[in-house]
Amino acid sequence: MPAPLPVHRAVAVAPSVKPVLAAGAVVTRTHPVRGIEVLVIHRKRYEDWTLPKGKMEPGESLPACAVREVAEETGVTIRLSAPLDAIRYEAGNAGLKKVDWWGGIPVREVPRGPDAEVDMMSWLPVRAALARLTYAHDHFLVQQHLDQPPTTPLILVRHAKAMDRKDWSRKDSARPINSRGRRQARLLVPMLAAYGVIRLVSSTSTRCLNTLLPYAHRQELPVESYAQLSEEVGADDAKGVTKLVNRIRTSTLEAGAPTVICVHRPVLPHILEALEMAPATLVTGEFLVAHLTDDGGVHAVERHRPQA
Repeated sequence: MPAPLPVHRAVAVAPSVKPVLAAGAVVTRTHPVRGIEVLVIHRKRYEDWTLPKGKMEPGESLPACAVREVAEETGVTIRLSAPLDAIRYEAGNAGLKKVDWWGGIPVREVPRGPDAEVDMMSWLPVRAALARLTYAHDHFLVQQHLDQPPTTPLILVRHAKAMDRKDWSRKDSARPINSRGRRQARLLVPMLAAYGVIRLVSSTSTRCLNTLLPYAHRQELPVESYAQLSEEVGADDAKGVTKLVNRIRTSTLEAGAPTVICVHRPVLPHILEALEMAPATLVTGEFLVAHLTDDGGVHAVERHRPQA
């Protein structure tokens, strides 16, 4: 009878104990002969086979952390797909650890030599990967990922912090983001990149356009702007907003193009209703990720904000 797989010991902790935050991804690809393959790594220090993951750096978001860690440990650049369960466990002297997990879709791969942390990485067929992986929770995550339907992310972001209305004497649609907003916009760059965003949609208002410009410049992408998404036009025209959002959703799915829409607080309820999502409010710079299935339904929703 085979020996049971090791598991990390669950520990009861006081609510005041803050866990070390980390993130990782179950990365898969389809091989023409071998079928679905799973990306696994070997850590010489622990003599284990596991999934790529690592600790979050100061000021970093969990989605960006997951993408960075996979790239650093394997040489594979990914975009995130549907979120998986977070895993909590006691990590020896490091204390309580919480790892957030996503599915990962490989975008490109560069050769990576062994180092002191990861000395081997391998793409293995599912059955071989499950036989190789050391920990029971990794088995669970692989299976959970394989059970998810294909999805495309549609991200709804509220514009970054703008100048106060009382300090702006021109048209409100021309009101720009302030210094905090500019920092939020910069921090959004790795967060949007984590989902592989390649289409940028905005209201015509300056504060929305300003929010997406750092990412647009970094990725060399155009920004589509629609007056229908502006506060002045869209706030009182639910039907018009719904019609536009349905067009965006359809084209997003047809092209398989991860998309971000930058909007205003009064317009957001119309967009959520069009997507049949639960009501929600967002602070400036905060965003929702709707993982859309092929039929346009929302399979999973995430919520993130830049820590600015």
